[in-house]
Amino acid sequence: MNTGVGVWLCCADAKHGAAVAPAMRRAEEFFHAVDAELSRFRPASALSELNRASGQGPRTVSPILWTVLVSALHAAHESGGIYDPTILRSLERIGYDRSFEAIRAAGPVEGDPAAAFGSWRRVRLDSAARSVSLPGDLALDLGGIAKGWTVDQVALALAPLGPTLVDAGGDLRVAGRPDRDPWPIGVQDAFNPERDRAVVRLRDGALATSSVGGRRWQRGTRMLHHVIDPRTGTSAGSDLHSVTVRARTAMIADVAAKVTLVLGSVPGASYLRQRSLGAWLTTMDGRDIIVGEFPWEEVESHASLHRV
Repeated sequence: MNTGVGVWLCCADAKHGAAVAPAMRRAEEFFHAVDAELSRFRPASALSELNRASGQGPRTVSPILWTVLVSALHAAHESGGIYDPTILRSLERIGYDRSFEAIRAAGPVEGDPAAAFGSWRRVRLDSAARSVSLPGDLALDLGGIAKGWTVDQVALALAPLGPTLVDAGGDLRVAGRPDRDPWPIGVQDAFNPERDRAVVRLRDGALATSSVGGRRWQRGTRMLHHVIDPRTGTSAGSDLHSVTVRARTAMIADVAAKVTLVLGSVPGASYLRQRSLGAWLTTMDGRDIIVGEFPWEEVESHASLHRV
């Protein structure tokens, strides 16, 4: 997943004490297992094997891959295709064809909107056989949903032992409250990752952040990033720099943050309000926008903060 993962478990009940250490080991093992199954950078992963089989008919897939892919296709439908798990060929065309640290600076930059937009509708599922058929020109990338899904699974598995927080690179889920107090979560400054702009007191649910500031690279004369707009087949060009969404689950927040980032501030805010989601949006020129219910507390002056 190319990120650090943190898991906090507050267990004050002595009868659960012996179960904590093995539960935490299982949590770590689950993250590794999902990465091994769903990473497009691992040639032996279940996802890579499915992508290599594109155009060759149905392929039975693992339970993890099936579950996440079904969720991804549902998210594509729900977002009108702005979230699209079939964007891998677009990512490869703009240079993100290997782990981020090894991205090449050379080579052409090509968008292909005709092949990209709406392509998720061409994926065929057979639930009875747990099989997937990919057309020969399509390949899957589940990076926009798998991390949030994994965070949710781990948080729910640990919650019976006590209040839990699981954080994977900014996608986090809390279950229960330590000492009945909310978890204090920092909202990172979009332009200075060393400081927080605000604190969110999270009593339950999840937060996820998507940004164009982290994974950026130069290709020829163009500056690119990893958030693809399926309508153009290349890096999204909206007016937003980063989006943090509060939702019921990390998976929902993960997808919504990416969709909003692609749509831009005005249509993105409408998308969020229609789904009763709260969010903190930061524009390219540094303007901050609060959408819906987002219980932040000031860390420093927010002269540019707007609420919609």
